[in-house]
Amino acid sequence: MLIQNDQEHFIRLWLANQSSVVNYVHSLVRDRSAAEDLLQEIALHTFRRFEEYDVSRPFVAWALGVARFKVLSFQRDASRCRLVFDEESMEKFTETWIEQSTGQSERAAALETCIDKLADHSRSLLQLRYVGDLTSDQIALKIGSKGTAVRVALQRIRNQLRECVERKIRMEGEMS
Repeated sequence: MLIQNDQEHFIRLWLANQSSVVNYVHSLVRDRSAAEDLLQEIALHTFRRFEEYDVSRPFVAWALGVARFKVLSFQRDASRCRLVFDEESMEKFTETWIEQSTGQSERAAALETCIDKLADHSRSLLQLRYVGDLTSDQIALKIGSKGTAVRVALQRIRNQLRECVERKIRMEGEMS
């Protein structure tokens, strides 16, 4: 661990040369967030290894040497993890993503409409089950019923919603 005078010396040298290190890293690493993370690693590494710094050499050269190795390590690691699609694959991926998203949003809109059409009692049961995250038995205690009756009621409501959603999507498909 550095003594107080060495810590102050490091801080003075780092602050005097920090802009050079920052500009160097940002010129090599285009991802701003990754560059900021690297700069923190570089500052920490140079602080921890400050005892190894040769005061006869310029501090900026030493700090940039540390930065160089950290950037090379980052680039090596990034190249291993990089997932790269060719243009055709990317286009197919995007088309599939759009189709899936559109289908899900259509079903979600249909479900919302179908839920709005339910009787108040049925909506209350759904609210208790899926928003309140209560079990059938807990709901039964809350409304003064039996767990089996709540389970049967929820199953009927789910069937009703499924049929309503399928009917709505079919009708929208016929209209387009």
